[in-house]
Amino acid sequence: MDKIYIISFTQKGAELSTILQKIYPDAELYGKYSAKNVKILKKDIKSFTADIFNESRAVIFISALGIAVRAVAPLIAAKNKDAAVIVIDDTGKYVIPVLSGHIGGANEMALEIAEYINAEPVITTATDRNNKFAVDVWAEKNNLYIDDITMIKEVSSRILRNENVGFITDYEVKGTLPDGLVPDVQHECGIVIADNIEIQPFPYTMQLIPKEYVLGIGARKGAEYSYLKNLVERVLKENNIDKRKIISIVSIDIKKDEKAINMLAKELNVPFITYSKTELANIQGDFTSSNFVKSITGVDNVCERAVKCFNDSKIIVKKICENGFTLSIGFIKWHGGF
Repeated sequence: MDKIYIISFTQKGAELSTILQKIYPDAELYGKYSAKNVKILKKDIKSFTADIFNESRAVIFISALGIAVRAVAPLIAAKNKDAAVIVIDDTGKYVIPVLSGHIGGANEMALEIAEYINAEPVITTATDRNNKFAVDVWAEKNNLYIDDITMIKEVSSRILRNENVGFITDYEVKGTLPDGLVPDVQHECGIVIADNIEIQPFPYTMQLIPKEYVLGIGARKGAEYSYLKNLVERVLKENNIDKRKIISIVSIDIKKDEKAINMLAKELNVPFITYSKTELANIQGDFTSSNFVKSITGVDNVCERAVKCFNDSKIIVKKICENGFTLSIGFIKWHGGF
């Protein structure tokens, strides 16, 4: 889910993709023509895109717009699930975000690329073109889960019509409310940030759920995903934690390719962040130590230390061991800002 693919179809495009790799050094380059670090594309583009789409944060096509549209059209699922899709012509003159402009970050990436290669970004989303508040962009930047993505259109269309939208929060939100948002419930449509998602003060209520929990996970190599899923679901239920409030999964870097953990991150649609054994060892605190874990990883505890590494989270569930996995849960009080 954090991979970036850059796909080209001409010699110029292949050379441009190597320039883009300076912005995205971990990006994987594929093309019909060779250049530095460009792997030759052997599959047809529809099959190749289908193989990579669900594991991608972004897919950048250096091609005609139509090629990209035909390649991704059968794969489109939902605003909160689709990878960002960007198209660049092979002369590097135009950069066009095609899909997941807001939640997926395609608009932001397009602006970044355009500035780097001195191109013109072609941004078409209405809130951006009209300089209006975009609730989906704001929610993504502030680690808020959008409970009903259909409400994005409801809120945005009203703001574009210069109607006021209510804004109610139980949490600290710094800054000045943007034009179109007002802090009361006397409106047909409004946004609510509350721990209790049953609160519906508006006829059309958009619930934004704060992401406040981090899962620290250790794993025996090759341990089965079903065991991890069952463990996490049970412990979340026992502690009355809504899975929509999870902000990230964390572990040690030697587990970055562990299949079960990556599968869980994909299912929860959260990033999987890893830390080196040095970073984990340097964290201060009272941890559940294990000599066996230390002999394997070089550090006496993975799950709890990883939780503390994530913005100094407060550990609320100490290490639980089960079927080849360890699990700890941390909490960070949410706050946001405009």
